[in-house]
Amino acid sequence: MRNTQLKVVIADSNLQERESKQLSMEARGMKVILSTGDGNKVLKVINDGKADIVVMDMVLSGVDGIGILEESRNICEKKPIIIIQTALRMENLVEQAIKFGADYYMMKPVSNQMLINRVMQLVSKRYTRESEGSLGNIFRKNAREYEPARAINNVCSGNLEIDVTNLLLEIGIPAHIKGYQYIREGIMLSFYDKNMLHYITKCLYPTIAKKYKTTSSSVERTIRHAIEVAFRRGNRQVLEEIFSNTICSKKTKPTNSEFIALLTDKLRLEYRTRNAS
Repeated sequence: MRNTQLKVVIADSNLQERESKQLSMEARGMKVILSTGDGNKVLKVINDGKADIVVMDMVLSGVDGIGILEESRNICEKKPIIIIQTALRMENLVEQAIKFGADYYMMKPVSNQMLINRVMQLVSKRYTRESEGSLGNIFRKNAREYEPARAINNVCSGNLEIDVTNLLLEIGIPAHIKGYQYIREGIMLSFYDKNMLHYITKCLYPTIAKKYKTTSSSVERTIRHAIEVAFRRGNRQVLEEIFSNTICSKKTKPTNSEFIALLTDKLRLEYRTRNAS
């Protein structure tokens, strides 16, 4: 095997799950350098800069998932792509994981094929700007081989909060800005109540403002700023896929209501497809 293989850490308290993931990943040419249920071992490998990918559960011995994210986010020079894969459904756990540096969050059960698809998609995004002849070119070649044809994962988890979070992260809206929280809240409100989008200034903004103890005008401005950030620094491929009609027809960014409506409609369609299957 060449030293340009993706080096993977699998961290899960369930031995059978670890072995299953390892077999699938190694069959796809990846190198599993650590398979463990011990969070301390995971943290050491991350801090030593030896891993490209870390797939871990939140529940581990020694140091748990959040502890690993907290400890490693500032002290390792070579930060791996970190995917959380867990069955925990605790309130605010997704927010915490993303805040502390997780790149993606998946709810169990997840097939190994879906996990590998997501790994290669994130790798392709991470190394897309690497120079010719570099490790990035090899990673991109692997990503094209294993990645689904579409840039966005159309298989929803069934947990709306997680699906909205992952969608916004794929678009490239930073989780630490206020607009991220407001857009996420707006999508979830609109998902369950279509009238929210018909009365965005009279219903949606005030509802978000009340929850976050701010004003409707502040919500409107903050969401607009987040959209501008997304179109300036976000994932252009994903943005064009979702907002292509709006971008092509107006040659500009979507409005707040268009942005939230298109993301909400995308999720509704995926949920209908999921429930019908």
